Amino acid sequence: MPKISELGPSPEHAQYQALMPEFWHRVERQEAQAVERGLPAQGMSEFAHTWFEAWGEQDIKKIDYCLAEECSYIDSSTFQVNKEGRQFTIDNCQASFEIFPDFAFYPQDGTLRSLPYADYFDGQWRITIPWRGIGRMSGEAVIPGLDVTLRGTGQCLNFIGIDRYTMTEGFKISHIDTDWDMLYGAAQLVGLGSLVHSQRLQRFGIRTASVVAPAVRAFTRLGVR
Repeated sequence: MPKISELGPSPEHAQYQALMPEFWHRVERQEAQAVERGLPAQGMSEFAHTWFEAWGEQDIKKIDYCLAEECSYIDSSTFQVNKEGRQFTIDNCQASFEIFPDFAFYPQDGTLRSLPYADYFDGQWRITIPWRGIGRMSGEAVIPGLDVTLRGTGQCLNFIGIDRYTMTEGFKISHIDTDWDMLYGAAQLVGLGSLVHSQRLQRFGIRTASVVAPAVRAFTRLGVR
């Protein structure tokens, strides 16, 4: 049996790499049309290119280039805690590269709903990018701030999420707010990804939760007295 480090990248990259040329063509058209409407959008598509490349190439220098001097992020895995500090953001990206050496971002699919969308208000851009993340969990890394080592399972990850970026005037990221499905991601990484699609299992989970929930509520009421 091959070692995890010998398994190679996820075989699912090719399907979504094929979407990229049309995706970037549309993103550049978005910027051009925004400029035509009088918005200061020059540099928006360049930012998106560089950010996607930084992840696809696991290039921490490009990550650094995309970040403002003051930067923070909230991720589903931080449980709504705002992680402040530019270096903390960089360290988190580096840990991701180490645990998923082939990780890359793609559009969720080839439709218009997968394009970025942006808002310009009071002199500031906010950009939202729907994404699909693909990679094989074949490395290991120490999770920043927790001093816990996460080791690869050899399983492939293919999941979707959405990033909301607050930008500086020069299209540098000052804040990242990320939402993704932690439960589905965890299921994939232990080899149960296809199983959770089962409607029978979903019904079982909902019924179990409805039975357990009253007991949990009763327990928490006792705990706050």
